[in-house]
Amino acid sequence: MNSSTATNPTLDRIDRRLLGLLQQNNRRPLRDLADELEISAPTCLRRMRRLQEEGVIAGHVALLDPGRVGFGVTAYIEVSLVETSGVELRAFERRMHRCPEVLQCSEISGEVDYLLTVVARDLVAFGEFTRRHLADDRRVRAYRSLLVMRQTKNEHRLPV
Repeated sequence: MNSSTATNPTLDRIDRRLLGLLQQNNRRPLRDLADELEISAPTCLRRMRRLQEEGVIAGHVALLDPGRVGFGVTAYIEVSLVETSGVELRAFERRMHRCPEVLQCSEISGEVDYLLTVVARDLVAFGEFTRRHLADDRRVRAYRSLLVMRQTKNEHRLPV
């Protein structure tokens, strides 16, 4: 979800406070948000709509606990491709976008090309994912799995 844009919107103090409040709980009534920000409800709604139109607010989601919905395995996978031409990179990204197990696919600098965040129901399903999408792919030179043993912090709020 990290996008670099040519023009970043200007965020004032109220915008930043509004974004912080929405990250804590985006289901709060508009009137409560406006009162806390000491602005009118219509002004608050205009700001929220502007932030959405400018792409600052990228979406609204419910954050789920993977273990409680049946995903017992979380892993980070470093992936190196055989070729790193633009065509090959885009093709790999499209393949990963089609995989529901892949929560994040990030092109990174350094010795590897991508870092994936992957969930699976169990180790058998994780093994099937790696074989099907990485080991059997002739365009993948190498990959390394890092299994999460215990997550001690999983923050989704940006320090706006």
